Amino acid sequence: MVGPRVFEVDEVDALIPQLEPLVHEIERHKRQLKQLSVRANALELIWGAALQDEQNPDHAEFQAHIAEMQRAKEALESCSERIQALGGEVKGGEPPLVDFLGVRGRRLIYWCWTKGERRITHWHHVDEGFANRQPL
Repeated sequence: MVGPRVFEVDEVDALIPQLEPLVHEIERHKRQLKQLSVRANALELIWGAALQDEQNPDHAEFQAHIAEMQRAKEALESCSERIQALGGEVKGGEPPLVDFLGVRGRRLIYWCWTKGERRITHWHHVDEGFANRQPL
C-alpha cells in the first residue's frame, strides 16, 4: 500500500503557480456562497415556511439561490480536489491555507503555504496548525 506523497520544499515551491489560481477560485466561490446565503436567509426571514409554497412570489428566486449555492459548493469541492491531486491539503481559513507533507529533522511535518506567498517559508508539525508555523 502506498501512503501519501512526502514533498521536498522545492517541489512545493514549484506547485505554487498552480495553487494560486485555485485559491483565487476558492475565494470567489466562498464570496458567492456568502452572498447567496444572505439573500436566501433574508427571504426565509420574510416569508418563513410560506416560502416553500410554489405560489409564493419569491419561491422561484429562493429556489434559484439554493441551486446556485449547490453549484458553488460543487465548484469549491472541485477546487479542493484539484489541490488534493497536486498533493496538498486545503486547510481553509481566511486566507485559504494549503499544507503539503514533508520531513524536517527526520520528523513528519507540513510545509505550510498561504495565498500571496511566492515560496514556502514556513512549516509546522502535523499535530499543529497555522498558529504554530515556524520559519524555515
